[in-house]
Amino acid sequence: MKFEDKIDIYDDQGQTLAEDLPIETLSPLNNPYMIRVLNFLKSTAFVNLRKIENMIRKGTFGFSSASRQDEIKMPWHGRNWEIIEHAPAIADSVRDKLKIHNGHDDSNIQLLSGNDVMIIQIPSQRMQSASSRDPPYTLTAVALGQAISEVFNITPNTDPDGVNIIKNVLVGRYPQTVGFHPDNPIFSLLRPTSLQEGLGTGFKTVTINHIVALAEKRTFDAVVLTSILDQASQFEMGNALGWFERYNLLGLAYQGLNGDRVVLDLIEQNKEGTVGDVVSSLIRIGLEDGIIKSGRGFPHKLFSGYRSYSTKDYPLWNAYTCAGLLAATIVNVGGSRAAQSVSSVFSGFSDLCMFESGGLPDPDCGRIMGVGLGLTKFSHDEGGVGGIGALTLDHNLIRHSSGFVSPCLAAAMCLDSGTQLYRPEVTSSVFFRLKEVLPLFANPLKKVVEAAEEIKLSI
Repeated sequence: MKFEDKIDIYDDQGQTLAEDLPIETLSPLNNPYMIRVLNFLKSTAFVNLRKIENMIRKGTFGFSSASRQDEIKMPWHGRNWEIIEHAPAIADSVRDKLKIHNGHDDSNIQLLSGNDVMIIQIPSQRMQSASSRDPPYTLTAVALGQAISEVFNITPNTDPDGVNIIKNVLVGRYPQTVGFHPDNPIFSLLRPTSLQEGLGTGFKTVTINHIVALAEKRTFDAVVLTSILDQASQFEMGNALGWFERYNLLGLAYQGLNGDRVVLDLIEQNKEGTVGDVVSSLIRIGLEDGIIKSGRGFPHKLFSGYRSYSTKDYPLWNAYTCAGLLAATIVNVGGSRAAQSVSSVFSGFSDLCMFESGGLPDPDCGRIMGVGLGLTKFSHDEGGVGGIGALTLDHNLIRHSSGFVSPCLAAAMCLDSGTQLYRPEVTSSVFFRLKEVLPLFANPLKKVVEAAEEIKLSI
């Protein structure tokens, strides 16, 4: 292992899950569970079969903007194709088209209860031969179109208009438009590459509410999943390379995985407190653990009694401050049960942290403060964005940190009591149902630790 840092991991009940784990066993590059989650996100599509049936019946399809969701209305072209009733046959046809006949086939096609949603995992062999994460969109659309055509005998000879209807229902105006239209019946947790902004930001194209739904609004579970996604993106874009790898790994371990129980201790110590109380506790813990010490410059203690502090290990102190930021978010939003206060926590915690530490950098060297100020303005004035849960991790308001903002936003949405315009139950209802057939996202922290223990034993 490159780094000497070892860490203990605790769950949200304060129980020890593992001791002395090398931080590199918790890396998205090495941890088998994290890799499984990332591969699932890259290779999986979801199909809203009920929406397809309704669009076909009503003759409404081809819309290309969120404000014109019924741009094309041609009820005279409607068809009474019973998509839900024939869902098993359609799924079998899609499965046959996507599977690898002369190689390793690990495709997985499943229907949720009610047969209204189909989950399609593209075979890894197809993903490996692709240049991007687009196969869940492209292959799913083509396979599904062929399957519907076969089941309902739709050909240019039997129903020429029906052929065009299938294409427009499944992919809208694509490829005339850059991506699929909003609320397309074929969708993925990650946006198509054509809509990605910036190299390496693919894993940041997931919507916060989707993660909250996958975690079933369990705060620590959502934090773990969000941290995996954002840190995987940091590694992909080069932000966690070389000089900065330890910086990101420590932040992931302490903030995202409750390393050394710092997050939970700060929450328990300040469950009836404020953001300022969390900052005071954080400084005390930093002193007790020897991460910071009194004395920087001259004089290190002013006549008023104000002290300045120094640290010889800023990456570790940054990890502590990011853990404190999450704890302050949970304390504040948990008290108000209103997620919009998280932006004030970002700016307030950062300011107080600098003042209380006598000038040590705030979390993520000012990036948290910048996000907090921007998010406060644009989410509270007359041009507000409508709610943090509807933002993707790469949204221009929140994309600027080293992966330490988004876990706090996910935690805030878990603790929100319904104050947001875009609630997870509204924007991400299908993802609450995934655990019916997919156990992958249940107890993510425990699975991260179990995977890390396997690596530790093999070292």
